[in-house]
Amino acid sequence: MDACTSELTPANLRQSTEHRYFPWDEPRFALDPYPWYARAQAEAPVLYDDLGFYVVSRYDDVMAYGKHPTMSVEPGWDEAGPWAMVRDTVIGRDLPDHTRLRRQTSKWFGPKIVTQWTETTAAVVVEVLEAHEDNIVDGWHDLSVLPTHRTMCRVLGVPGGEADEIQRSMFKTMPMLAAIPEAGTTELAEQGFEELTSRVSALIEARRAEPGSGLLDSLLSAAEHGEISSQEVKATTLMLYSLGHMDVGYLVAAGLNIFASMPEVYSRYRTSAEHRDAIINEIVRFDPPELCFYRTSTSDITIRSVDIPAGSKVRFMIGAANRDPDIFTHPQEFDIERPTHESRNLSFGVGSHSCVGQHISRAQARVVFDLLAERYRHIEYASAPQMDNTDFSRHFTSLKLRLVP
Repeated sequence: MDACTSELTPANLRQSTEHRYFPWDEPRFALDPYPWYARAQAEAPVLYDDLGFYVVSRYDDVMAYGKHPTMSVEPGWDEAGPWAMVRDTVIGRDLPDHTRLRRQTSKWFGPKIVTQWTETTAAVVVEVLEAHEDNIVDGWHDLSVLPTHRTMCRVLGVPGGEADEIQRSMFKTMPMLAAIPEAGTTELAEQGFEELTSRVSALIEARRAEPGSGLLDSLLSAAEHGEISSQEVKATTLMLYSLGHMDVGYLVAAGLNIFASMPEVYSRYRTSAEHRDAIINEIVRFDPPELCFYRTSTSDITIRSVDIPAGSKVRFMIGAANRDPDIFTHPQEFDIERPTHESRNLSFGVGSHSCVGQHISRAQARVVFDLLAERYRHIEYASAPQMDNTDFSRHFTSLKLRLVP
């Protein structure tokens, strides 16, 4: 029976290999999943995938049930391989434990203090631009990874000279998060996390020997006072030090990609300062770095007449929700004139698990884009962008740009 039948049960909502709304392992889907998202939203907004999880794709459902009390982040970490380290961070804990851990970092990323951190972002961008006299830059490495990694290092209070090594290690960890990981990706992720853990352990020991005033020092102090464990210190530091450039850097790179492919957007950014925050918000909606998040139901629940038993894994589709036609007019179009009620995208998560770093993410993007707008009239491709995406997340590997004064 087809998945769009009117009788909605797990049996007839199961994706088959012949009729798939989400072809997780197809390269076309990884490159541009949005046509498939649109079809699923229209025909099967809640379905059971034959890989063993439910998929929820409409905005209202992701918003409501992604933060529903019955949806937990804690089950399943024993099966996560090297990614199990996340269980000791805010990402892997439910309330109230989540609040205890979030309290240790939230004050370091508030709207007021991020202005201090983005001074580093600006300094690195200026350094990069002045070093490229030919005005050819890699928008991913030079203008996204380097500034955001060094900024996070300043927040932590640690040296910031290993951006390339951290990026390479992180790229090893991401492919295993795909719905259908390729052979060898778990072993590759283990290697990546071993490299990252080694670096983070060295940073922690260095800070214990010579204390400073950064976020890492604050975490170590909290551990001494019994507020968090030593394992939570290591996991939280690893998450910020290693993942800090991934999502923020992608936001910057996605914006640069849009500026190069849609010159009218960059022109508007340059000439209309009052629209700059709206443009950044539309970049966040239009091209998020992470396309979904998982939860596990702790009790039976029903979404759109689909009964989801307790203990089920549920995949909430952020990328699909951000282009829900019931919420966003012409959702497949980049539109900086969206009214306020269309500005609430879900790229930074929902509920208590919304990203603590969203203020610094937007602020860093604003700093990078503002500096470019002051110096260059156009941003053009120097060569075609290169990406290495999965169904879970999106990653630039190269974004060669020509900056035209």
